[in-house]
Amino acid sequence: MGHADDDSPAPGPSAQALAVEDAYRDHAELLREIAERKFNIPPLDANGVVNEVFTSFMLRQESIRNPRQWLIGAVCHASRAYWRTAARTTPLPADVGEYVHPDSRGLEGRIVDGVTMAKALSQVGPKCRETLRMYYAEGYSAAEIATRLGTTSGYVMQMLHTCRKKVRKAYDDLLKDGKR
Repeated sequence: MGHADDDSPAPGPSAQALAVEDAYRDHAELLREIAERKFNIPPLDANGVVNEVFTSFMLRQESIRNPRQWLIGAVCHASRAYWRTAARTTPLPADVGEYVHPDSRGLEGRIVDGVTMAKALSQVGPKCRETLRMYYAEGYSAAEIATRLGTTSGYVMQMLHTCRKKVRKAYDDLLKDGKR
């Protein structure tokens, strides 16, 4: 004899998931066009920019009053960040292998360094992580970060200095612990 619950249908997508699907269906093409036409981002990269915007949208959708306006602003911001990052990136020469020092750390060493850095970053506060991410990973200037945080660029520079010191100490402590 079965339970009454056995006949009930599987739960469907949540209201939030449906709202994201609707927003994607209604606005994704427009956002791709903005990224490609206004910011001259190549089509494949424009898809990535749009997907990043929708990832952010999913995380923040409850606090967004006007999804269309937010998405357009977000894709413009993400497109600018794309070009800031691209401006700092230069392709490696085809013969890069000839320039690698034979004593350099291999893939395993780079992976260990990356994991150690991630662990060190997890040991500092969220405000430090966010400020470092905006400055180093997303290419924001101190003035842009100050605007986002509602403070001065001088305070942001002091915060970056303090956060770098905290991360360096955490990183060094992790290296010491790993050698024991």
